[in-house]
Amino acid sequence: MATLSVFKSVRSSAMAAFGLAAFSTLAVTPAAHGSEPWPAEIQANYRIQFNGFEVGQFTFNSSVHGRTYAVSANADISALLGLVRWNGATRVAGALAGDAPRPSGFSFDFRGSSKTGAVRMAFANGAVKTVDFNPAMPDPPGTVPVQPVHMRGVLDPLSAMLALSRPKDGNPCNQRVAVFDGKARFDLTFSPKGEVPLAESKAGATPETLSVCRVRVLPIAGHVDDEKAEQLKRNLGIEIAFRAVPGAGLFVPHRITMPTFAGSAELVAQSLTIRTNREQIALVN
Repeated sequence: MATLSVFKSVRSSAMAAFGLAAFSTLAVTPAAHGSEPWPAEIQANYRIQFNGFEVGQFTFNSSVHGRTYAVSANADISALLGLVRWNGATRVAGALAGDAPRPSGFSFDFRGSSKTGAVRMAFANGAVKTVDFNPAMPDPPGTVPVQPVHMRGVLDPLSAMLALSRPKDGNPCNQRVAVFDGKARFDLTFSPKGEVPLAESKAGATPETLSVCRVRVLPIAGHVDDEKAEQLKRNLGIEIAFRAVPGAGLFVPHRITMPTFAGSAELVAQSLTIRTNREQIALVN
């Protein structure tokens, strides 16, 4: 039971990190903001680690055609030598209004060792119109109720990524975005922590610099208002280290870190491919 409890902690922490990866997978440099078109395709692969051990994989893919977009993300976690597994697949499609994404449909399907389910959301006029669960997911006692006002002016987790990809002042560490995932309404806020060098594999090369952002998760509704929620509000240990990709005018997350009571969960970039109107850029770590 103790081992299974630790695995649940790994899964919960990793899934929170997945969300952060999806919310923040791209951030545009100041020079690119307002001038670069959306990349036609992005493919990213991350390994999921807990206390230094690899426990799964996370993949992210986006495509833009004209003024429409589609984004997908898949997470696969395995623990206890494969006896316990969890898989989640997220999809969203919508339209682009300038730099602002406007989702139309969102889906999340998950399958674990003991539970399988799905969430569907439909959007219209900048608000969530319908939410469907299969099976039904009743709120636990003490849940802060989600009101209609909480579902206006929000984005699903993957569309939030597109919003964060074009920061208004060109700084990925100075942003706030409102998110609704079907159950919970929360804000993500980013603030600068500093810069760190990225070790370069080529001998004698100048190391790249990573921009490190602190990320805070601020629950608004759909959560149980207890000590765990208060701890989440106070948590200053969630970080994203962004890597610049000058050829595409982008920053991409190189590492996402989230501390837990049982240890540290991380997503670490393995590979990234970006196709723009001019070229294809590949990074391998």
